[in-house]
Amino acid sequence: MTQARPARFIRRSNAARAGYERPPEICEEAFAMVAGQTLPKRTVATLARMTPARQVATTQTMVAVDNLSGDFARALLAATPSSERSDDARGRQSHPHCAVRLARMERGLVQMQLEAAELRSHYDDDLFHLALAASYVRGWMRNEVVTTWLYSHHQEFAIVLDRLAKAADFAIEPGRPMRLPYSPAASPAISRKGKSGRRPPAGIHTRQDHRVPTR
Repeated sequence: MTQARPARFIRRSNAARAGYERPPEICEEAFAMVAGQTLPKRTVATLARMTPARQVATTQTMVAVDNLSGDFARALLAATPSSERSDDARGRQSHPHCAVRLARMERGLVQMQLEAAELRSHYDDDLFHLALAASYVRGWMRNEVVTTWLYSHHQEFAIVLDRLAKAADFAIEPGRPMRLPYSPAASPAISRKGKSGRRPPAGIHTRQDHRVPTR
């Protein structure tokens, strides 16, 4: 009999580990910028392939965009000129056009990271305020007294608010109709037939009777 294995949990945290010391490949100035954080192994290995000055510039960029991942560090390494890399003992020079393009890519990547961080910082607040405003507008436009007063005094505002209310109602509707095991217009007898596979008794009508209301 196979025994169930205990679940494995992976803990990811930016908190510094006890006794975490500066890697010998990283200069003190660059390591001071990430004090209190644990660098991934790929990031440390990538920074080790740069000169101390380039390590400082790269670490400063990574801290500015709050991204210390190994992939981002390797992208910055690809844009590093050979003169600022310590892993090329033969001193090979990159093609000037390639260096210019890589430097342009680095600036664009950093700018994109900064813009994404700026948008992310305001996204939750903007979304909350938008949902709150939409709920108020929907409530107003469902009040006959409010809509009558708006259309009589500020018709242009009423038209815009009515459009927003309809857009809010459309946003909360399901994207596609829900598939039900029975037809919503069917009687309970038909739904019982679908579950049991048998027809309802002859005395039960499958359609709703048009009854005359009694006094």
